[in-house]
Amino acid sequence: MRSDSFRLSPRLRAWFYGTVGVLFITGVGWWFFDILGHGDGNFGEFAAIARVWLLKLHGAAATLTLIVLGTLIPLHVRRGWRANLNRTSGLAMSALCILLIVTGYALYYAGGENLRTFASGAHIALGLALPVLLVWHIVRGRRARRARFKAGSAPRAESSSLTTAAKLH
Repeated sequence: MRSDSFRLSPRLRAWFYGTVGVLFITGVGWWFFDILGHGDGNFGEFAAIARVWLLKLHGAAATLTLIVLGTLIPLHVRRGWRANLNRTSGLAMSALCILLIVTGYALYYAGGENLRTFASGAHIALGLALPVLLVWHIVRGRRARRARFKAGSAPRAESSSLTTAAKLH
């Protein structure tokens, strides 16, 4: 984070977009092969292998994304909340991320088939909604930022420790 704004630093933005992008691509890829890849023949065999590898990549990206989200809480979420900026879309993003984490956990550890079926459908729907919600959050934040700069009230860093932490990222 830069001390003069609520935007993510280029490095943190790259990590966030990269991990979320891998999650989205592997999730949609798995879903595609799950829907179309249950037949016999070469495509069915390829789809089965692809699903396994896509899930492994999805799990690895999910682990990295949890680390990135943990970094965003003090450097982006908390600052935005305290400044009363972009709260609606920020809350929606936070809720969506929490629900994706919970449904992902349920997919991995749920015991009953009914719960697993529900968690799977919910996880897919939430995952497909993520890019839409993310774009909404970014657009709202950029519009608010432009309005603040036009009004001459650019945000300042909350404390020197936050500024130091922001420079590290």
